[in-house]
Amino acid sequence: MRQRRQRRDKIARLISWGHWFTFFNILLALAIGTLYIEAADTPSTVLAGVYMIMSWLGHFAFLPFIVFIILIFPFCLLIPYTRFLRGIATLVASFGLIALVADALFFRQYGYHLNTYSLSQLAVDAESTFAGASFVLLLGMLLLFVVLLVFELVLANIAWKRLDRLKQRHWGAAFSAVFVLCFLTSHSVHIWADAVFYDPITKQDDLFPLSYPTTARTLMSKHGWLVEERLQATDRLLRETASIELKYPQRPLMCARETNAVNSHVVLFNHLTAAQQQQLLAALPELQPLATPVLGQTNTQAGWFELFYGLADIYAGPVLEQQQQPAFWQQLNDYQVAFNVRGDHAAFAVPEFLHAAPRGSYRERIDIRLSSTIEPELIESLQQAIAAGEQVLVTALTPNHDIGNSIEAFAMSEMTVPAFTTSNLQFAEQDVILLTDIMPSLVTQYINCSDGVKSFATGKNLFDAGERRFPVLTSFGRELVVYDASTTTVINANGAMRSFDNSTLQPQPSFSPATPVLVDGLKHLQRFNAQTVQ
Repeated sequence: MRQRRQRRDKIARLISWGHWFTFFNILLALAIGTLYIEAADTPSTVLAGVYMIMSWLGHFAFLPFIVFIILIFPFCLLIPYTRFLRGIATLVASFGLIALVADALFFRQYGYHLNTYSLSQLAVDAESTFAGASFVLLLGMLLLFVVLLVFELVLANIAWKRLDRLKQRHWGAAFSAVFVLCFLTSHSVHIWADAVFYDPITKQDDLFPLSYPTTARTLMSKHGWLVEERLQATDRLLRETASIELKYPQRPLMCARETNAVNSHVVLFNHLTAAQQQQLLAALPELQPLATPVLGQTNTQAGWFELFYGLADIYAGPVLEQQQQPAFWQQLNDYQVAFNVRGDHAAFAVPEFLHAAPRGSYRERIDIRLSSTIEPELIESLQQAIAAGEQVLVTALTPNHDIGNSIEAFAMSEMTVPAFTTSNLQFAEQDVILLTDIMPSLVTQYINCSDGVKSFATGKNLFDAGERRFPVLTSFGRELVVYDASTTTVINANGAMRSFDNSTLQPQPSFSPATPVLVDGLKHLQRFNAQTVQ
């Protein structure tokens, strides 16, 4: 009995020590966290500033605490040996703090948090400064780790030796209460900000590492709370869609090289008639129709723009006016992947600045060919590509009939274009495919970016199952269209909505898309609009 009591007292003392050791590491984490605040944009409102401070206190208190609960507390119960526990806690705290310091410094320089892709980019940038810079950087981080290790060991020993004196202090509980209150309050405030799309707060979502602020869009929508605020946010986003202030890409791409990629060969027709499709399949039996419907565009220029850039056609005006090439071209060129655009540029109205795609005698490449007719030379080039084991995709940019002026002209059955692929190009199962999805998907076979395709496109990665599920919002010039499984809704520039049934094309005046669907879709579509960028 006495032995059991002694063990229980020892465990209680170790847990108390762990609390104080964690508390001091919270203070260290908060100090490092100021590097993120200093690097962030100054909050535009008082509420956003208060939220940032509460989030900083709550988040950087939560990180050391959760590490204590997961990695140190179990050892207090299972292996209650003082020296062993202090050694383990010192190592865990040192690794955590060095990771936090490295992430903070990297975030200040690049605006990203550390991951496998950003680490490779950091090494490349360091070597571009001077030969061996990456080694010097690694040596510096190792030296800092040793310093932190010694500091943490001293801190652990001091906390243990002065534990009785510390337990007499009452301010530890007060600080803990403040941290918990800030953590809960910041998440509660974020729920409200997310519900009403209060940008000064929601734009801080990626500021701190491992931060996942609480949202409540589904709950708010289900119970009808804050509907008026949502409708106001929807109207604002609709107005901003008509006026794009381009910020593309949002920040420099951080991408790693994918190895052993298969070359891609894409042929784009302005449209493909039924006779041309039969001619194509007769000459190239290896091609098979794509099972998922592909939605084209209303005109050829909007079509090739969406496919080349992976961006919705609302960006065509500012992008072409500023003569910005696709953001991923530089990354492809850096990793020696050619992007060849051939064919009748004039017929497709492709501007001259896009003729200079990253080319070279690179082993890996993406070949794009523009064609209006099926010529023997085109068939021969496709046969050679198929024989070489390349991934082949043949599609049209616009339907093979005139697009009318009625809203029913935007029906899926009217906007679907033919698409054919070889068996070695298999997209995952989707509800629908947009032209904006094709190039981002192909590019992911050569480079893998830290934010996926979100970093340079509004399209989705079709190799990920379920990325393109209903409802889907896209743009056709000034019209926005929401495709759902049974209903299509067309929204004009003034915000007027008209819906019709997908099967019968009959008007559905009582139907409108759910507000979260519309607002979330608009915000995704406008991620490269500086007015709404977060």
